[in-house]
Amino acid sequence: MRIERLVVSPLAVNCYIVGDEQADEGIIIDPGDEAGRIVDAMRRLGWKAAAILNTHAHVDHIAAAQEVKEALGARLYLHPDEAIHLPRLVEHGAMYGIYDARVPTVDVELSDGDRVPFGSLAVEVTLTPGHTPGHCIFAVGDDIFCGDLIFAGSIGRTDLPGGNYEAMLISLERAVMTLPGHTRLHPGHGESTTVSIEQRFNPFLQGLSAQQADE
Repeated sequence: MRIERLVVSPLAVNCYIVGDEQADEGIIIDPGDEAGRIVDAMRRLGWKAAAILNTHAHVDHIAAAQEVKEALGARLYLHPDEAIHLPRLVEHGAMYGIYDARVPTVDVELSDGDRVPFGSLAVEVTLTPGHTPGHCIFAVGDDIFCGDLIFAGSIGRTDLPGGNYEAMLISLERAVMTLPGHTRLHPGHGESTTVSIEQRFNPFLQGLSAQQADE
């Protein structure tokens, strides 16, 4: 498996391209802006786009999804509870300097526990509400693409429409604290980290129950 990270948009969002190099097939996670860069990266890699998956529908994570799906012929996956963010997507984009935002057509509605195959690999979907009602994280083996659930040393904000701090803590306890410590976390903003590091040093995780972290 190969992972490529593109930092896009004025809000520095991590768009991930994850691929099975043997099958020349990959997925795109959170195409938030700069569709041309994302499409060019897929073509440079020589991979067919099996799917576009969005952790949630805030404009900085989804603004380029429609353009990317049209260029690459991929289907867009999103949890249905994220539909509340789509009607004002273009307006919100302009507020944050994202001027090419387009409201995407969702092809497949995600559910907790879904499995999305690509090549010989598969994405395991976990619903993690809190930052937004339908926020999801995506696991490919020991790599978790966690959107705005958790960052290195912090967690996603819950003061935006649809945010819920209590739900966020439940999601963190259920979906992060139960993972082996060596599991790699790839957030929607900033650098990657591990479960073990966050269990030890992330102040927002203190007091949450966890299994024994390993290295």
